[in-house]
Amino acid sequence: MARVRVGLAHQPAMAAISEQLQNMEKVSKDLLKLMAGGKATEMLKDNLAKQEQMIDKMLETQKTTKQLIRELMTTEENVARKLSDREEELKASLQKLQKIEAELHQAREDEATLMTRTNELRKELEALKEEIRQQERNEAEEADSSTTAKYRVHLYYLICHIDWDYSCDPTVIKGTHYGPDIAQAINLDSSQHSRCFISDFLWSLVNTSW
Repeated sequence: MARVRVGLAHQPAMAAISEQLQNMEKVSKDLLKLMAGGKATEMLKDNLAKQEQMIDKMLETQKTTKQLIRELMTTEENVARKLSDREEELKASLQKLQKIEAELHQAREDEATLMTRTNELRKELEALKEEIRQQERNEAEEADSSTTAKYRVHLYYLICHIDWDYSCDPTVIKGTHYGPDIAQAINLDSSQHSRCFISDFLWSLVNTSW
């Protein structure tokens, strides 16, 4: 492209030089005619002066052409440098755009991961709430059972007036019966007595006069 532009810049200058050469050729022919007519000296001086003027014009034209070419080359270099700078800026902008797109893609992936984790935590929270509610229900049931058991123990005590000793061996039935007159110790080994015997013995301690 630069060579084409330089060639186009040369065309006017070359046309001017060609025209000047044609003028010089014409002057030379006129000089020969004058020399043949006997006025050679005067015509020679006149033609030499004209040739000198044309040579000066040619040199000036050549100088101007070289200056134009230098200016054109300088302009093209500046344009090429600006284009190169623009290309670098465009490249940097494209790199920034790619980086932003990558960050946006990563942010979307992180958001999706966060949403998944949030849903998992929400499910775990609901499961934990349900577990707590179940524990509260179990505690309420256990409290009711404990209250019922305490009531039964108290009721049994009111009926039989026996204070049981729960610290003894599981095979031993031990306690104290508080009768109307005296307190009687109870110490039975379930491995040596039948259930029927133990039941009859305990019922025999209950006052049936009420």
